Amino acid sequence: MRFIGKFFQLIFGSFFALLTLGAIGLFGIYAYYTPQLPPDSELRKIDIHVPLRIYSRENQLIAEYGEKRSRPVKLDAVPEKLQQAFLAIEDTRFYDHSGVDFKGVARAIYSMISTGSTSQGASTITMQLARNAFLTSDKTLDRKLKETLLAIRMEQELGKREILELYLNKIYLGKSAYGVAAAAEVYYGKSLEALTLAQQAMIAGLPKAPSRYNPIANPERAMIRRNYILQRMLELNFIDRVAYDAAVQEPNTATVHQTTIETSAPYLAEMVRAEIVKRYGETNAYTQGYHVYTTLDSKQQANAEESLRNALMAYDRRHGYRGAEDKLDLGEFKSEEELRDKLSTYPKLGELEAALVLRADSKSAELLVGETKATLDLDAVKWARPFKNSDQRGASPTRVSDAVKPGDIIRIRQIDKDKNTWTLSQVPTISGALVSLDPSDGAIRSVVGGFDFLHSKFNRATQASRQPGSSFKPIVYAAALTKGFSPNSVVNDAPINIPGSNWKPQNFGGRYIGPTTLAEALAKSRNLVSIRLLQSIGVNYAIDYAVKFGFPRADLPPNLTLALGTGMTTPMGMATAYASFANGGYKVEPHFITQIKDGSGNLLGEDKPIKVCGDNVESCTITPPKDKAADAATADEKTTKANDKDKTKDSKKTTEKTTGTKPVWETTELTGESATDGVQYPAAERIIDKRTHYQIVSMLQGVTQFGTAARASRVLNRKDIAGKTGTTNDQKDAWFCGFTPNVVTVTWLGFDDMAKLGEGETATNVALPLWIDYMHRVLEGVPSKEWERPLDLKDSDLALPVEGEDTEGGVAPANQGGFQYQNERDLAPAAPPRPNQQGNAPAAPAPRRAPERVEIPEQLF
Repeated sequence: MRFIGKFFQLIFGSFFALLTLGAIGLFGIYAYYTPQLPPDSELRKIDIHVPLRIYSRENQLIAEYGEKRSRPVKLDAVPEKLQQAFLAIEDTRFYDHSGVDFKGVARAIYSMISTGSTSQGASTITMQLARNAFLTSDKTLDRKLKETLLAIRMEQELGKREILELYLNKIYLGKSAYGVAAAAEVYYGKSLEALTLAQQAMIAGLPKAPSRYNPIANPERAMIRRNYILQRMLELNFIDRVAYDAAVQEPNTATVHQTTIETSAPYLAEMVRAEIVKRYGETNAYTQGYHVYTTLDSKQQANAEESLRNALMAYDRRHGYRGAEDKLDLGEFKSEEELRDKLSTYPKLGELEAALVLRADSKSAELLVGETKATLDLDAVKWARPFKNSDQRGASPTRVSDAVKPGDIIRIRQIDKDKNTWTLSQVPTISGALVSLDPSDGAIRSVVGGFDFLHSKFNRATQASRQPGSSFKPIVYAAALTKGFSPNSVVNDAPINIPGSNWKPQNFGGRYIGPTTLAEALAKSRNLVSIRLLQSIGVNYAIDYAVKFGFPRADLPPNLTLALGTGMTTPMGMATAYASFANGGYKVEPHFITQIKDGSGNLLGEDKPIKVCGDNVESCTITPPKDKAADAATADEKTTKANDKDKTKDSKKTTEKTTGTKPVWETTELTGESATDGVQYPAAERIIDKRTHYQIVSMLQGVTQFGTAARASRVLNRKDIAGKTGTTNDQKDAWFCGFTPNVVTVTWLGFDDMAKLGEGETATNVALPLWIDYMHRVLEGVPSKEWERPLDLKDSDLALPVEGEDTEGGVAPANQGGFQYQNERDLAPAAPPRPNQQGNAPAAPAPRRAPERVEIPEQLF
């Protein structure tokens, strides 16, 4: 008996010793791994990766950035059958266990010890969520222990529904889709509620191996797993036999569905992306689901892209055909399918499709284009005279085979889709940009930085620093008006010698017209008048004045060449400066973001730009009109001043009494996401006094009525347009900066390598037609609105009428889809030591009638 007692004592003692050692071991494991796990406060902060999305002011999608695609949804938005499909295949006891299936874990540990296998075993949904949210996917004992401990803690801290909701939003389901809502869009192009039972089961089969069971990459294996899940749902009474039989008979309908971009604005999208990265960091920008709403107008943006592409192609076509984009040896390809595969590597650029010439003879050429074929006849290639240089072309082709040959990779543009007719084209080598702003607050309505973003991501609207040429002259003239000159002040247009310099500036064409008013000199872009004017007011004074418009001082040369636009700026910089001419004389800043929201719609940030509010105020509250068709001219009646009200009222009465006009500004209508009952904005600073503003605008209207841009008024048939052309030395840059009271648009064309545009390719011929084409669409149906004239401004303070139009600024016939003009006379030679900027000796003055029609209140030189 004594022996038996000792035996049991030994047995029970060993048992309790083992229990104690086990408890100590578990405590040790817990103590060792707990510090490596996230704190309890972080369990509910599991990040759901959602791409950055950018929208226009009408809430149309512009772009989506992020490698992972996710559409987080509440559990109530997930169909019950889809939830049951996941439970049926992944964790049937989900609502019964405490986060860990201990039998499954024991099997996994035993399998690893006995066989060396690292199979992860029976992971529950909670364990999968723990692994996917916080841990790696390594199949090791260390990771499995962490996963187990974390799953237990998550069950203690989170409810079952919260865990299932996080799982269904977080789980990777292939094709960069994270979560069931993203998978529904990627594979079926549907919302969750639109999925069929078979499609729900297909998605539920993906977590185990998203590649192996992918319905697109491995449809047969995916169908087997789908049907198995449907069978499990039947066995668990989640569905009945009728639903099961119908679902298993449904074919595999999965295909890849991409996010639909509703508004094309890739250059603006890149501007927004860079700004969001700057504000929130690289990682957060692409994962936190930010929704960024912009100032971009979708319709104006579409017009801008089309107008710029048409202008670039028209110029390119005028200068001849440069030949095939690439050359293939057709004998190296075994089948037409291989040819199509090769052709697919050449992306579509703008409206230009890549095509492969299969055969060509005197009358036609057969092409491979996409999944179809096309034919070019002689009319389609007749324009393709061989390019020699910017001023020379070869002979017109008399046979189709003169232009294209078998094996050529060329670009073609469809003329008639119904008839499948095409014309030969080419990707332009010339570059261009267009920027359009709302002058009341600098909101960017459209921006295009090149022919196609895929072709070149360099944004010439914001990154191309170029000389503005004569489009800078209004800054100098406004400075002179501020200093006491008037539009009728007379300056001599004649050759000038600069003491101590060998610079010999001249007018475009080498002609001079003698004494002329400032108004006529600006309208007809007389270089020598601008130089004399700058010499009179002082270079330093002009630079100080220009800096107020936003031009960096370092980019403005401290010499007389400044009068001819030899500084450096961008199209965005010019648009910002000209906004002050359009809005009554106030300084605004360009901006493109209105609001930033998180994925749940919570407001994270709202940009409130400075806005034109009038004088002697610090801010204004803008109330958007209830009726979208309401006249914006009544907006100032809905403005309340944020500073002293009595002082504001007195100031306003004084303003109206002395000028006869209310402040020149318009309310920007807030639409969609940004609409509120009233938004307060800081007031813009006045940088041009009222008198000077009206004078310079009237002079710039002269440019568009009888000067170098007279075509604009005739084509648009409006009096509320003003602006200035600009062509730089050797015709390397062509600008037109124009505006109405409600919109400022700047167009620029030139080569990235500073090559010459060619003889006759001045701003009047190149940049102005682009501006007219765009503004014709923007202003369609918009009533004309003139700038109000201050009452104390006398007729003698304004420009007198000029007889007729500039004799050398006539109009040539339109060609190749764009307006064509004679040369403008505003070439801007720069001063040494800038390369290739040497001026030529002036020509003799041309005879001209004496300016008998005006008095000469101020005579210079």
